Amino acid sequence: MTTITRTTLVLLAAVAVFAAVALGACGGGDGGASAGPDAVVARIDGREVRQSDVDQVLAEARLTGDDGDDGAALDDAIDRELVRAEAERLGLTADEAEVESRLAAVGERLGGDAALQAGLEQAAMSEAQLRESLRIGVLREAVQDARFPDVKAEPRTVRRFYERQRADLFTTAAAVRLGAIVVRNEGIAGNAIKRLRLGRPFREVARQFTIDPEIKAAEGMMGWIDPASLPGALGTTVERLRTGQISAPVAGPGGTWVVKVFSRRPEQVIPFARVRTDIEEGLTGRRRSAALDKWLVQARKDATIERL
Repeated sequence: MTTITRTTLVLLAAVAVFAAVALGACGGGDGGASAGPDAVVARIDGREVRQSDVDQVLAEARLTGDDGDDGAALDDAIDRELVRAEAERLGLTADEAEVESRLAAVGERLGGDAALQAGLEQAAMSEAQLRESLRIGVLREAVQDARFPDVKAEPRTVRRFYERQRADLFTTAAAVRLGAIVVRNEGIAGNAIKRLRLGRPFREVARQFTIDPEIKAAEGMMGWIDPASLPGALGTTVERLRTGQISAPVAGPGGTWVVKVFSRRPEQVIPFARVRTDIEEGLTGRRRSAALDKWLVQARKDATIERL
């Protein structure tokens, strides 16, 4: 169980990270069809959609683990150009601060900058393309808010969402603030325990004995841990320790562990009042997105679309 944050709610309202990356870069401007690799593949009331726009939709699909479909990608690119045109008509632009915030959120969700870059490389997608996708996603939300200001989540719907999702999204599991020393065998673990019982600081002993590089760098401090997330006997040992108590040697990942519980935190439920506004904004955004999708169906019928 995890605590929901504002960023999580924004992504939840869009169903997944790349629902927030709702729209990709779309072509515009003047000129005729090109025979080059970035050929014009469609025109919508004279506005151009190029192959690069379709390629970007496909890259977004690859980044989320989907192969994508050329025909569906072209349809998506056409919809995006319709949204861009509507934004221009309404005088709307994307909030660049929000674009950067979402870029950071995507990186965090994927596991950091290195994981993001690896994912982009695998998807044959540049960071500039990702940023542009996010930018048009923000623009889409601006359009749907401007066109459908009266579409809102009802209070009872907001409350019902909270009640149904309370355990999964609004509850923090009980946790312990854990220290750990990881060594090769029980003999070495016993020596570490002797040092601790002689009054040596836990951080000092962890630096001296621990063979795990990350735990060693953190001087044995692992932060807040849900004991249920620890494997086998290690998790059981942590569950049974009193605050301030040091364990006997116990088998764990990478060797033999000696652990200390520095403090405990009980399960916590976030009150409805603290998240009501965020839930309302997320559900309202979802409803307005659905309303914009319906508008796009009619916009396609009203537009003159030429597929080349």
